[in-house]
Amino acid sequence: SRAWHMDLGLVGPGAGAEHFQRAVHRATGSDEPKGWDNQLENEPFFNLAYGQRWWRQSQLGPLELEYGPALGAAVGNLYTYASSGLGLRFGKGLARSLGLPSINPGYGSGAYFEPGQSFAWFGYVNLDGRYMAHNMLLDGNAFSNSHSVDREQWVGDLQAGIALTWDRWQVSFASVWRTREFKGQTEPDQFGTLVVSRAF
Repeated sequence: SRAWHMDLGLVGPGAGAEHFQRAVHRATGSDEPKGWDNQLENEPFFNLAYGQRWWRQSQLGPLELEYGPALGAAVGNLYTYASSGLGLRFGKGLARSLGLPSINPGYGSGAYFEPGQSFAWFGYVNLDGRYMAHNMLLDGNAFSNSHSVDREQWVGDLQAGIALTWDRWQVSFASVWRTREFKGQTEPDQFGTLVVSRAF
């Protein structure tokens, strides 16, 4: 499978993230968020990414299996990187979905799927490594002076998750363990995503 992905957006105060985060923290009774004084300046971004995965199909008892390597690259003023990885999917009805839920830079978070009356599911594990040539979120603005940190050039992700598909709906959960992205970072990152999708 192969995919192109394009991102257009805005980094900086104009994106509205500070107001949104503060509102959520107030509504949930959480601590006041810190660090907004170090926010990047307003800068529009454009990114183009390409990824390709070579799946091999197999069977393990009642389970369908797909596994294979992947290569990818992205170029733009938000991210520029090259990546490679290895993934495994297992479950029932794998042919109804394409690819893996992703939280990688430059890709959307959902997997494509085909609607159908039967229930389908898959679990997955994916290992991905990237050489980051540029990351605006860590390197700072390209067109103005801004805060920045000393970025790590090599970043690795271990992802695991599950997706459930029925009729025109898919629910997927993914968890990611990411190596340190900049020098002085005290701990690696761990984060997740929950995506509910409907086919039209």
